[in-house]
Amino acid sequence: MKYNRLLEGKVAVITSGAHGMGKHVSVWYARHGAICFINGRDPSGVETGEMLNEISPGSCFIRCDMSKREDVESFIRQVLERTDRIDNITNVVGINRSDLTDQVDDERFEYTQQVNLYGIMRLARGFWPSLKKTRGNIILISTIHSGATFGKNSAYASSKSATNAFARALAVEGAQYGIRANVVCPGGIYSSRQQERYFELRDDIEKLTDIGMRGEGGHPDYGSGSSNDIANACLFLASDMAAHVTGAAIMSDGGATFQSHKFRDFRTPSDYRDLWREFMLDRYEL
Repeated sequence: MKYNRLLEGKVAVITSGAHGMGKHVSVWYARHGAICFINGRDPSGVETGEMLNEISPGSCFIRCDMSKREDVESFIRQVLERTDRIDNITNVVGINRSDLTDQVDDERFEYTQQVNLYGIMRLARGFWPSLKKTRGNIILISTIHSGATFGKNSAYASSKSATNAFARALAVEGAQYGIRANVVCPGGIYSSRQQERYFELRDDIEKLTDIGMRGEGGHPDYGSGSSNDIANACLFLASDMAAHVTGAAIMSDGGATFQSHKFRDFRTPSDYRDLWREFMLDRYEL
């Protein structure tokens, strides 16, 4: 293995690969030699596609709404018109529309499932013949909410729990073809979008503190992970370093899921809000 070019000669498909977490994954893949086909709803993704093409020639952006079957099928056709092989699918796409169970309507619940579950099923189905030829692999970005969640997440948590189960089924079905399927479960991830939001609230420390205390910090040490943490996990799973790993759910959450008791302990001190104020201002350089 060339550890500085782990994906040399490989072709990867990354959903929602033009912005945020997906962009970090795409850049890492391209730097390690993969030709990357990324998609997204926003036409501005063309810029990311051009940047990736400079790193790894042949990479490009194709507009696609993962909630629409015709868009996904068109995306698959366009990719296969450009390449005769697919080595990896990394599904980063996902939405979370927060509603209490007794308030969520069918349309919002169904839309969450269409994006988070149906889209990745259609992509796996469409590229399955190609993955069989290359003994490729699939990575699904899930969440800690697939196993441990809180209120107003019934649509999101159920779709991501199904995502985990879908990956296990793919691992079983794909074993005879050498196809691997795994899941990465992020915890709280500090993104550029959050930075912008937090900066807008820098003068409203009470609201900023409330946001942090609701869990956006996500970890028992008051910290969030970064998109690069998730990209690193994906790079490992996409490469031959993980040749013997399939059906796994890798928790990239800083231990938040398994230390919830420790996280609750932090709520005990009388100066808890003061600790959060200090943390939010310092951690996010506000």
